[in-house]
Amino acid sequence: MKEYLRCKACGYIMDKDGDHEICPACGVSKKVFEDYKYNLSPRRKFIMDLDLHPIMLHFPQAITVFIPFFGILSLITDASWGIKFLYSIEIITYLLPLTVIATIITGMIDGKNRFKKLGTPAIRKKIILGTILLIITSVMPCLIFTMGIKEALFPLMGLSIAAMVNEAILSKTGIKLISAYLPG
Repeated sequence: MKEYLRCKACGYIMDKDGDHEICPACGVSKKVFEDYKYNLSPRRKFIMDLDLHPIMLHFPQAITVFIPFFGILSLITDASWGIKFLYSIEIITYLLPLTVIATIITGMIDGKNRFKKLGTPAIRKKIILGTILLIITSVMPCLIFTMGIKEALFPLMGLSIAAMVNEAILSKTGIKLISAYLPG
């Protein structure tokens, strides 16, 4: 079984077999390291170590940032580039709800794995915020489909900003859970 060390100063957990003179996270001397044992079954630890949810959540975050950025570029560049930026917005807007669904699914897998249930207050809050994000991001392609990309540009940019705010709140909630799990 693998052995670990924990930095008492910052809580960073590292493999014991590495050559650690200082903590890779905070830089303090190895004098403050202590032995650490994960209190998880190997299966649960394996699932947590995949980091599916932390990886997946970056896709909708990136897309919601690119929509207003490409929108501004479509307005300030010449017509040929402007059209390319509009088409890029259209494509990523259609993909956005799919990435949100994947993020919600991986979040539920992660939450169930960490806490053995999805009914904890923080997980319920994340499910509600994730549902709101899914609604916002599902409206966006509908706008393009009904109005066309040019006419939908400013509403898309507004909804994208609303999605970014929602994602920031979700991230603040999620970051508090990153090292939390029920033993067993």
